Amino acid sequence: MRNQIEAIVQTLNGNPAFAYGTQAELNTLADDISFPYVFLYPLQPIEVSPQVNGSVDNMFTVYMEFLFKTDFGQFTAENETYVSQALQMASQFVVKASKYREGEGRYFRVKAGQKAKCVPVYNKFDVNTTGIGLTITLSAMYFDVF
Repeated sequence: MRNQIEAIVQTLNGNPAFAYGTQAELNTLADDISFPYVFLYPLQPIEVSPQVNGSVDNMFTVYMEFLFKTDFGQFTAENETYVSQALQMASQFVVKASKYREGEGRYFRVKAGQKAKCVPVYNKFDVNTTGIGLTITLSAMYFDVF
């Protein structure tokens, strides 16, 4: 799942870099990277749903942050441009995730009308970053039949 999300991030406008890890790990990684950056936090929860036909659907709740480096001492109003740019990247991610193909078919199912939540993120990490936090549920299209 992480690899597929990273592959989608690599196709976004602005060429953001990608990292995966816990809050503490990402804070450490943020010290030595170039921005913009997309941080993926560990996938929680993973919903496993048995189906009548013997298959199992897997739904993953994903939390990611689309961040830009900002200067210390900037006011929230001065960072709105970054929030707007990050929101565009997050929106583009949702569209590309719904179209992402691996092999013969789409890898994720993003249901129409399903809400993805975005919240502004200000002054995050030691290096001071601003952007958007995206929470979305992705359903894996490829599952096993036992």
